[in-house]
Amino acid sequence: MPKAAFIFCTCFTLLAGLPASAADQLDAKVSQYLVKYCYECHSKSNHDFRIDQLSPKVGFENTPQWAEILGRITAGEMPPKKHPVQPDPKLSTMVTQWLSDQLKSGEAARMAARGKVSFHRLSRDEYVNTVRDLLGVQFDATDPGGFLDDPEWHGFERIGSVLTLSPANIEKYLAAAETILDEAFPDTEAPLFTGSKRAILETQINSRHRETLRERGLLDKVRFEAWPGDQFRYSALQGPLPAAGMYEISYTLSGLKPPHGRAPRLKVYEEKLDRVLFERDIIAPENQPITVTFQAHLPKGRPSIMVYNDVPGPSNLPRSGRHGTVPFISIKEGRLPWQMKLTDEQGQARYPFLIIDSISWKGPLVTEETRTKRASYMPKDKQEVKLCLQRFATDAFRKPITSDQLQRYVSIAEHEISNGESVRQATKTAMLAILCSKDFLFLAEGDEAKQRGELNDWEIASRLSYFLWSTMPDAELLELARQGKLRDPQVRAEQFQRLIRNPKAKRFLDSFATQWLRLKNVGKFPPDKRLYPEYDAHLEACMVGETKAFFSELVLQNRPLSDLIQSDWTMLNVRLAEYYGLPTDGLPRDEFQRVTLAANSQRGGILTQAAILSLTSDGTRHRPVHRGVWISENLLGKSPPPPPANVDPIEPNPVTEKKATIRQKLAAHIHDSRCASCHANIDPYGFALENFDAIGRWRTEEITEGQGPNPTVDASGTMPDGRKFQNVADFKKLLLEDIDQLNNTFVEKLAIYATRRTMTFDDRVFLTAIATKTKQQKYRTQDAVRALITSDLFLKR
Repeated sequence: MPKAAFIFCTCFTLLAGLPASAADQLDAKVSQYLVKYCYECHSKSNHDFRIDQLSPKVGFENTPQWAEILGRITAGEMPPKKHPVQPDPKLSTMVTQWLSDQLKSGEAARMAARGKVSFHRLSRDEYVNTVRDLLGVQFDATDPGGFLDDPEWHGFERIGSVLTLSPANIEKYLAAAETILDEAFPDTEAPLFTGSKRAILETQINSRHRETLRERGLLDKVRFEAWPGDQFRYSALQGPLPAAGMYEISYTLSGLKPPHGRAPRLKVYEEKLDRVLFERDIIAPENQPITVTFQAHLPKGRPSIMVYNDVPGPSNLPRSGRHGTVPFISIKEGRLPWQMKLTDEQGQARYPFLIIDSISWKGPLVTEETRTKRASYMPKDKQEVKLCLQRFATDAFRKPITSDQLQRYVSIAEHEISNGESVRQATKTAMLAILCSKDFLFLAEGDEAKQRGELNDWEIASRLSYFLWSTMPDAELLELARQGKLRDPQVRAEQFQRLIRNPKAKRFLDSFATQWLRLKNVGKFPPDKRLYPEYDAHLEACMVGETKAFFSELVLQNRPLSDLIQSDWTMLNVRLAEYYGLPTDGLPRDEFQRVTLAANSQRGGILTQAAILSLTSDGTRHRPVHRGVWISENLLGKSPPPPPANVDPIEPNPVTEKKATIRQKLAAHIHDSRCASCHANIDPYGFALENFDAIGRWRTEEITEGQGPNPTVDASGTMPDGRKFQNVADFKKLLLEDIDQLNNTFVEKLAIYATRRTMTFDDRVFLTAIATKTKQQKYRTQDAVRALITSDLFLKR
């Protein structure tokens, strides 16, 4: 595609002056601490580090120096051991906590500082969704050579000041735009590619068996039998795919499940894209195969698809696990004597087996709605270029385009036409410039001409849409923006009800839960296969799926926030129910269904969900401290100060010593009084979850190395304020007594996600008002989201 020169506008954030709310003086106790223990050395004119000359505006001025002081006190280097008077450890903890809080407040203020215009780059997922809604192209941003992972701030991947634009990003956006436009507007329309084939073709059958099967009328009945872990490489039809696009693929197959074992699992994987296209448990009798159909976006050319029976089972390396030369027809026909047997003498499956009959293809698929929309953007002749580009740019920019902007893109097309390009190619070049402009890649908020602290209607439409749908506003939102109605809280409330009921709202429910609760960390430290052989990718996906589905149910059913801590229900599928040791009757194999828990269940709320319990582990053992920090930060909104540097890790229990729990070893490990005072505010939260191991299984004993019996789990503890609990059930009750703290945290996390910036001291009054309204509505979660959207904070830049 020819490319005209165009300007790719990048953005930068201008730091505003310090907010009036910045602390003008040190906390009295902190000041006294520094005078008593630090000034003797660090207030002398001959010392190169003068604390007495630092600004009292901690977090806003002299930040590197205050960070250095925090690190030195935390590490126990200051005051030095030779100092004649050592501070009380609790006092040192108070000082480090205050300094840590102030530094984080300053960081938040700098990140949220807003100049005349704030630019928020679309995240990778938002870019993909926007392109799909704009042009009907399913761009695969995670494919090899695609976009990099979005950087995050405390789990959030939408913060405008973090989503910067590097030269590498620019090159990738340019390449992406070319790919997208080539698929949307190909030089020639690709023919519909359809066809089907048997899993095993006649040419793949050993010649000495081929004629025998032909004589018996079975040549077209040969099937592929896949034992656990087996691979099937013959999904592609003859000839390459004619164009990039969405393809519908179907497999007709059976799945044999052992009476007390796992179901076979179909997993379709594209090797060149390094992407799983589809996976699902399959249960179907051999003589009653089913057909499963899915859609996948594939590039032009010959795909490289592998199909797995993705379940554990006997190795296929011995001779008995290999495929024989005799074609497989049915269990009745049997296999060779030396081959692994599919069934026992009673005809029941011995292992989870798949039997693949046939495959069919159809594509590329383009809906009539998409064809019509694309046609509205592509001019039929030179006279329509301006109108079509205006239509395309207005939709792409999510707001009206100015005459000056439009003329720049029209000029690009005219220049290309004057150089001999066709109207179609010239228009695509102008479209390329539009898709690479800041108005498409960024959500711009503000006005170059004046300082404006609130959003206009077009910006409100985008904030609503990208908050709840992670994509561009639809026609109704844009029409309300044109009419200037979105500043009305009642109109926003009505739009919230419409948007949250749309299937696209699943993007918000999944994305917010993932970012707030740090679900991307599940599997970050893969569990040791020797210790946890039942853990695999499917179980991991089910763990994360439970928490996402739980949060979705919480919001869509407007359940109270208290259910987040303790509920008599959860969301399960067969695999997870089996893992938890719960009944599986009536449960779907892959989707999640709401299940009522027994009164004495160890589950209920997110704290006892395997995803949360495993993300706070290290792959070999649970980590009470990390669990405590996770609860403190994500549910209670309290960030502990950083740990001292060079802390020795807790070593595994020697096999020659008496067995000890992690909790016992942790208590012996924290010998420094300064560490102990800080851990007292963190560890109890983690101790409450001691009955759950590193991958979320319930236990009453901790299996560990050493001499003697396995020690009994102790899940009791004392909260920082002195309240005691004996087990996780007691702990949940104490957390629910702090429901207002959880409510405040939930509201703030929602606000960060919605506004794409951190919250500052100046936002406190708005956050408090939203939290108060949510409390009046009995802490119902959907009402909390609505309260945010109808608040004044939602309109703030």
